[in-house]
Amino acid sequence: MTRSIAAALAIGVLCGSAAVGAAERLWQTGTWREAKVERPRVLFSAQTRDPNSNLPRTAPARETRTYVIETETLRLELRQDATVDTPRIDVLLGEPVTFALEKKTLYVKDEEGREHKLSVRKQSPLAPAK
Repeated sequence: MTRSIAAALAIGVLCGSAAVGAAERLWQTGTWREAKVERPRVLFSAQTRDPNSNLPRTAPARETRTYVIETETLRLELRQDATVDTPRIDVLLGEPVTFALEKKTLYVKDEEGREHKLSVRKQSPLAPAK
């Protein structure tokens, strides 16, 4: 009985340390080059009725946020599909940014250390400066 408990505990410790290792990100720095927010001009949607008040429910408006980050060797074009109440990323063009790239997902750290998840739309190598 004690062997099975010890084995279960060892497996739990190994799984826990693997999960902590997976959460670590390789943070890099770059520079903000572009930022744009696109909102639909007209919102077409079916409005459902609130059963309690019989008033129409309104869906939160969607917007597409696009960003460009450049490093010394890479240009990343990013996209975030969000609602208007999704927290925004404060972008100052030409200022440094801390980010972590994981396949087609990019995480950006804001001034308070919070992470924002963006999708990578295009990844282009930059020509070396002469």
